[in-house]
Amino acid sequence: MSEDQLMDTISPQDALKLIKEHEDDSNFEILDIRSDREFESGHIPKAKSLHYEGHEFKKKVDNLDKEKEYVIYCKSGVRGGYFLNQMKESGFKKAHNIQGGFLGWKISKLPLTNE
Repeated sequence: MSEDQLMDTISPQDALKLIKEHEDDSNFEILDIRSDREFESGHIPKAKSLHYEGHEFKKKVDNLDKEKEYVIYCKSGVRGGYFLNQMKESGFKKAHNIQGGFLGWKISKLPLTNE
């Protein structure tokens, strides 16, 4: 896998495959960068909410562990792309933005929860 493939935008199906491969990996996290309200109305199972409000990308990224691997998503994929770029600039090595964000995941009829 090339360096570019470790920091990329991936399809919802590839994200699900990656999530399943890392199911019990404590060095792997799914990050929801939508608002609390959006997160509470439904999200990807095992996702953690970053309680995103506004464009605080740098501040949010600085609080994350650079050694972990991440799958990130927003509502449509745009903010996720910006967040991924901030992660690259901050020295992260493994992060993936879901193409189409939460909407892409939902349209693909992949697992959701609101627990």
